[in-house]
Amino acid sequence: MLDWKLIAGFVCGLMLAGLLVWAVSWWRRGKAIRSGKRGERIVAKELAKLKKNDYIILNDLLLPTSNGRTSQIDHVVISTRGIFVIETKNHAGRISGNEHAQYWQQHLSSQSRSLYNPLLQNRSHLRAIRRLLPKLDAELFSSMVVFTEAWRLDIKAEDIIKERRFLPDKHIKRTLIPEERRKKRWWCPWKAVVLDEHKMAMRIDSLLNEIKRRRRIIDRDSLHAIAEKIVASNVTDSSVRREHTEYAKRTSKDVSADISKGKCPRCGGQLIVRKSDKGEFVGCANYPKCRFTCSIDRLHH
Repeated sequence: MLDWKLIAGFVCGLMLAGLLVWAVSWWRRGKAIRSGKRGERIVAKELAKLKKNDYIILNDLLLPTSNGRTSQIDHVVISTRGIFVIETKNHAGRISGNEHAQYWQQHLSSQSRSLYNPLLQNRSHLRAIRRLLPKLDAELFSSMVVFTEAWRLDIKAEDIIKERRFLPDKHIKRTLIPEERRKKRWWCPWKAVVLDEHKMAMRIDSLLNEIKRRRRIIDRDSLHAIAEKIVASNVTDSSVRREHTEYAKRTSKDVSADISKGKCPRCGGQLIVRKSDKGEFVGCANYPKCRFTCSIDRLHH
């Protein structure tokens, strides 16, 4: 005779174990997103300290790009000192890399992992903003990458940074030496760890000082007109934002697998070979609704 209580208990145990596995998997998948959102909230709170008369702060923008995609921008500061496009990274530890390298390294104790170069990532955000404001000079725009948890940045670029060694290594402070204040000597008294003035990576405690130290280059009366143009292009449709989030979650391996099958990784449509003045390329059959493109080599690969 079957013991139904024992069977019911076994089935309930399996369901509970399955629910636990699903919960752990869901928590791990959303960990990076939650960490990123927490970093954005920290930076938004810091930017809110700026005076409202001279600074307009825009957070979490989703703007259309020239190729039909969308670009998610963490923060934009519109001020008399310029337009700052800010990318937030909530990575801890020591961050090392080169301005032009595709990947940087995050060092935590004895472990390290790669992260995509946020300066390169923010360049696409900068292009999306400049596309909305084509009449403004390039010198009015600045790209900034802000790390909220990192305790040390070793980013090689163009401007020299002086290290102050009187603190323990974990708390090394770095001071930017602008070009006009740099002493001209045949020997270099500073370590060549550098930050480009218009593509800067910094810790959050340097963010406000870096913005405020810039000279005034925009008239105060123009700030609201610039902000209105950006806000008017901001995508608020929840379905579009959800689609952007899902696309961003996908790994490059998933995207390459779809392309090799002749499937558009963005909308699922068929990929076809098209011709232009510059030669052949691969595009989505659902054009102009979907403007995904890639090279023919990537399709065959």
